[in-house]
Amino acid sequence: MEIKIPIYNILNMFLTGLVFIGGCVIIFPETAIAVMNSEFIESMGTGPEIVVTVCTFAIAYEVGLIINRAGSVILEEFLKCTKLVPFNDDYVLFNQKKKEYPIMNTLSREYALSRTGIVLFLFLLILSVSNGKWPFAVVFALITGIYFLSCRKHAGKIVELMQGR
Repeated sequence: MEIKIPIYNILNMFLTGLVFIGGCVIIFPETAIAVMNSEFIESMGTGPEIVVTVCTFAIAYEVGLIINRAGSVILEEFLKCTKLVPFNDDYVLFNQKKKEYPIMNTLSREYALSRTGIVLFLFLLILSVSNGKWPFAVVFALITGIYFLSCRKHAGKIVELMQGR
């Protein structure tokens, strides 16, 4: 049995996790330096660096996956309930319209990426605020807003195509 994992999924989860880890390093530089200078890391030598690198990539992927799922399960439900984003839950109609409008696949993927971006930068915003890193908080708030507008735009186009406009 051959298992195919789309490169989109790998990159989406992996890059999201790496951006989150990078954001945490920026927000908590003292902790990052302390970890890198710890006796454990220094005592490992050069051989285990490969293991640490592979583990870091695995952690980045899992963090990205968690952020992606939080966007799907929590954020999307919030956006639907508050009607901040137009939404049509008719999956059968969506699949029919996908045949008529191939752009639906791209719009759907862009919507999901935007939703994941909202959660990612919202988490970084919360971490920044909780640690008094106000300049980072402002930047993360602006990026979250941009992703929200993108999410809203793509969802609107999907709903519009589903209604046949």
